This record gives sequence, C-alpha cells and structure tokens, in this order.
Amino acid sequence: MIKLMKQIIIVFLAITLCSASAVTKTAPSVEIRFCPASAVHTYPLESRREVNSLLLQNVAILNHGTATFKIKTVTFELLQSGKITDSRQLDISAIQRAADRGAKMQAGGVLKQVAFQFCGTSLIPSDVKLAGPNLDARQALLITSQVFAFTGMRDSLRVNVEGDVDGKITKASSTLPIKSEFAKNTYIFPLRGVCYVGWGASFHTGHRWAIPEEFALDIAKLGGDGLSHKGDGTRFEDYYAYGADILAAAGGRVVGVANDQSEDPTTMQRPDESQQAYFARLQKDQAGRLAKGMTAVTGNYVMIDHGKSEYSLYAHLQPGSVRVRVGDQLKAGDVIGKLGSSGNSTEPHLHFHVCDSDDPLMSAGIPVNFSNVTIQWADVPRPIQSGDVIIAK
Repeated sequence: MIKLMKQIIIVFLAITLCSASAVTKTAPSVEIRFCPASAVHTYPLESRREVNSLLLQNVAILNHGTATFKIKTVTFELLQSGKITDSRQLDISAIQRAADRGAKMQAGGVLKQVAFQFCGTSLIPSDVKLAGPNLDARQALLITSQVFAFTGMRDSLRVNVEGDVDGKITKASSTLPIKSEFAKNTYIFPLRGVCYVGWGASFHTGHRWAIPEEFALDIAKLGGDGLSHKGDGTRFEDYYAYGADILAAAGGRVVGVANDQSEDPTTMQRPDESQQAYFARLQKDQAGRLAKGMTAVTGNYVMIDHGKSEYSLYAHLQPGSVRVRVGDQLKAGDVIGKLGSSGNSTEPHLHFHVCDSDDPLMSAGIPVNFSNVTIQWADVPRPIQSGDVIIAK
C-alpha cells in the first residue's frame, strides 16, 4: 500500500498536462493541443521482445471560430519514418463519452484541483468550456488516457479530426514526437541494498496515469514475511525502510528543499479499517492537502538539477532530516536526508522521479534507468517495473 500523489490520481480517475500544441497543421478555426506538449515517452512492457507502451495523457480540440464545429471522427495514428503503423478511430459514441467525462470533470472542479494533470491552463484556457461532439465558439473536446502497445519503434503520434462547419467538411491534424529513450544523465538508485518498488511505471499502478510522476518509483523495504513492516504497522518505526539514508542519484545542484513538514500517523490504514473506508477517509485528507499547496503533497523533499533539463525529486523525507540547502553542489551517492512519511504518504517510503522542470508538480516525467541495480527474477537486464525487488550495489 505504497502511495505518493497516486491516491490523488485515483480520486481524479474516480470522477472521471505543458504548453501549446506541437508541430500543428490545422484548419484556421480548429486547434489541437497536447498535454504534455513537447513529446510523449514510451516505456517497455517486455524488453526481450521489444514490446513498448505509450500513454497519450491529454489531447484537446478547440474551436476558435464563431460557427459550430461538429466533430464526426477523431483518429490516432502512430508513425515510423513517415509511415502509419497503427491507427485507432473514435466514433461518435466514443467521442460523446469523452465529452461527457470532460464536462463532468470541469464542473466538479477537477481541472483546477489537479491543474498539474492538465498543464495548468495551457491545455484548456480558463474561459473555454468543455463540450462535444458539437463545439460552439470557445468550447473544446478533451480526450484523456489513450493507451497504445506495440512491438518495435514509433517516432511520432498524429491526431486527425474531421467534422463540419456550416455543412462544409473541416479537418485538423497535429503531430507529437514519440521518444523511446531514457534520461540522458547517468543515475544510481537512491537507496542502498535490497528494496521493493511497489509502484513504478506499469499501468496497473497509479503513477503512470499522472503527468509529473508517470515514470516515478515508490520504494520500500520488505521483511522476511514479505511485508513492509513488523507488528501491526501503526507506527512509523514499524516500517523496515523508515530512517534509511536517501542518496543523490546523480551529481547536480539543489534547487528545492522542504524540511519542516510533519508526519501524520493517521494517514496510514488502521488494522481494523476496510479498504473502502480508508479510501473514503483519504479523499477528504488529500483534497485538503492539495488546497494547501505543493509541500503538503510532497512533504519534506529535495529536488536536484542535473543539467540537460533533468531534475530528480525525493519526497516524503523525515522532518528535520534533510542535510542539503538550495544551491549546494552534490555528487552521486551523497546522503541528502532520511526516508520518512511526510506529506501525502500512506506509509513510510521514498517517492523518486526524474522530470523536465524544477516544479515537482507542474512538470512531465522522464523514464530513468539505473547503473547499479540488479532486478530479482529478471532474466535479462531491463527497466524497473511495479512490484520488482531490486538490489542496489
């Protein structure tokens, strides 16, 4: 039950990220925007067979004209060297479902509550109303969470929209680069020894569905009984990972620190509490944390700029344990603090991710590999998946 902002994302999904469109070719009145806007990253599903996954988090179709744009079809295409390799078309019923979901999210305040998931107002301007399939002026259709799996490589994703304006066929198209690469810098694992990665970039856990933490890891340690704690797990000290040294994963300059956030034992599930009751209680708690700001979510954290537009985040550290300050220059392996359970944490663990901005939330995740890990039960070296037990040398 190892979670960071993920419970927030579960809440987001239950009621259902960072600039303008990339390489766009549209009709004058219709625009297609992506979030994130710079690129979409793949992550391996099965490395030996070169099976890869891709998640298009958000695409929005905006009507800037005065006449109604009536959407008929939306088509997603994956391309390699200019050739279409995969194609998926949403018919009018699927478009209607997306429209209803988007309108419900906007009406419920979700776009503001988890603004990082929609790139602030870069994807959907504050004066634009979500609707569809028929879009009046200053209305938009929002389509989220489009998943693709394929063998081999793809280098671009194209979205085509067809509809009509005043009885005339109107088309729009926009293309987003696909990146099938890991972080440019070399990283070591941020904990020593044998560790358990409860949540990684796999689709069956929550990280993959949230833009800043799409490729994040939640890391704990297990005991001989396979649990992350001894006793009933009601005290932080019951957890095997609690107090472990957190290491800088690569050299760089510290650009963000919080060291005064408290740890709240009531955020952990009580032994006599059902999963349903626990989740209902967390919803209220996490809505309050979001309203308080970033550090209420991350807890005590360190963020390091490694150059090449790559930043690493270490979240949920113990209060008062952070050893570094903004501006400090670090080398890989330096101890920066101790593992704790501050912020939006449901048990002691380390949340680690690499992203493209120094803002832990308003950023996009980057896949990362580590130079010093062995994955138990892996038959060949491969990237870490949710549920892996790893040894950091």
